[in-house]
Amino acid sequence: MLGPDPVPPPKRPRSKLMAPPRIGTHNGTFHCDEALACALLRLLPEYRDAEIVRTRDPEKLASCDIVVDVGGEYDPRRHRYDHHQRSFTETMSSLSPGKPWQTKLSSAGLIYLHFGHKLLAQLLGTSEEDSMVGTLYDKAGFKRAMDLVQEEFLQRLDFYQHSWLPARALVEEALAQRFQVDPSGEIVELAKGACPWKEHLYHLESGLSPPVAIFFVIYTDQAGQWRIQCVPKEPHSFQSRLPLPEPWRGLRDEALDQVSGIPGCIFVHASGFIGGHRTREGALSMARATLAQRSYLPQIS
Repeated sequence: MLGPDPVPPPKRPRSKLMAPPRIGTHNGTFHCDEALACALLRLLPEYRDAEIVRTRDPEKLASCDIVVDVGGEYDPRRHRYDHHQRSFTETMSSLSPGKPWQTKLSSAGLIYLHFGHKLLAQLLGTSEEDSMVGTLYDKAGFKRAMDLVQEEFLQRLDFYQHSWLPARALVEEALAQRFQVDPSGEIVELAKGACPWKEHLYHLESGLSPPVAIFFVIYTDQAGQWRIQCVPKEPHSFQSRLPLPEPWRGLRDEALDQVSGIPGCIFVHASGFIGGHRTREGALSMARATLAQRSYLPQIS
């Protein structure tokens, strides 16, 4: 037996001109339960572009195609998957006879129960009837999935707390000191080395007076050498506001020294977004030489 009765498709047919489906869950404090439920659903083609609606408003939830971890009802025919109601006692064993697991299901467990076979078949590129799907369904298991999500969430939280948030102060300091690094104010130096600077830079840069675009960030790497990194045109872009000169790209060491005229170079990436030098002054020279070659200076509006 593959599992419970197949779930119906979303309650209203959609065309390309219609809004994407809506997955409802509660607002306020969030937990791994509903986060995993929503993440699993978004792995399915029909929910890949779904809007996540976080609310406890019954009218707003009623407009959602599927609701998890809120609403006080479990009704798979209507795509309602809450487990908080006093009447809910379902387990994997009770809903899928033959399965040994007796733990009462959470909302993500319900999603795994009802959509797990379809999800695995989609990811594996096979049919739900394939024996491999059933084997992996039992092997993967919801509890293991929850443990993985919890571990990843805690790791991400630790990164935000101990790396991302402290980096804001470092970027603020670097922007405040930028004219001491270079009279143009277009090069910033991270005094304590590399950190997650990009998001903070974009946010803080808009408040600079006078408005100016930052083109380069210099910092030391773990080996104590210096990096010059170009600021992307926009977040998550692979295009730089001002890449390092094309003749430098892909070169290393002495070959780069000769072309750039700056002794002590280490490398320039083939796309020109980052380079390395043995000294701080050398990294600054690479930045200044690139600034001198530009033909247009964009301003922050």
